[in-house]
Formats: sequence, structure tokens, C-alpha cells
Amino acid sequence: MSGVVAIVGRPNVGKSALFNRIARRRIAIVHDRPGVTRDRLSAEVEWQGRPFMLVDTGGIGLLKGEQGGDDFAQEIVTQVQVALGDVDVIL
Repeated sequence: MSGVVAIVGRPNVGKSALFNRIARRRIAIVHDRPGVTRDRLSAEVEWQGRPFMLVDTGGIGLLKGEQGGDDFAQEIVTQVQVALGDVDVIL
């Protein structure tokens, strides 16, 4: 395995759709409503003959309650922070 690549960004911008496209299969649920991806998803993928682990994360940056008080939003932020601790590249 060459490394770990995480897809990180604001809610509802197409992170999971990109994840599915790179993985060449439908793993992540894609919806037009923000907050659908809550936990990290990962898949072993290959790009131009190079294998790597791809990680999809929940959206961060615009969720109400993200700064405190909302356990749901805070858990998404925590999951993203955990994912970032293990990655080599962030998209």
C-alpha cells in the first residue's frame, strides 16, 4: 500500500461522490442533504497502477453547533481529526 489519501471539505460539496468515483464502486451514500456522511469510510483503491487507501470524511466547516453544544456535529469533526492523523495526502 503506497499511502493514505483523505477527502476533506465542507458539507455537501461532493466528497462522497468523488470517493465513489475513485473507488469505482458505490461505497458511500450520496445525497443532496448535508450531514449524510458521519463516520469515516475507507477503501483500498488503485490509481494508475499505484494502490493506496482512500478515506471519505463527513463535511466540516459550516455545520451549526460544530464549535460546541451539538454532539452530532462535534462527532463529525472528531472523526475528521482522527482521519487526518493517519493520512499522507489531503484532497
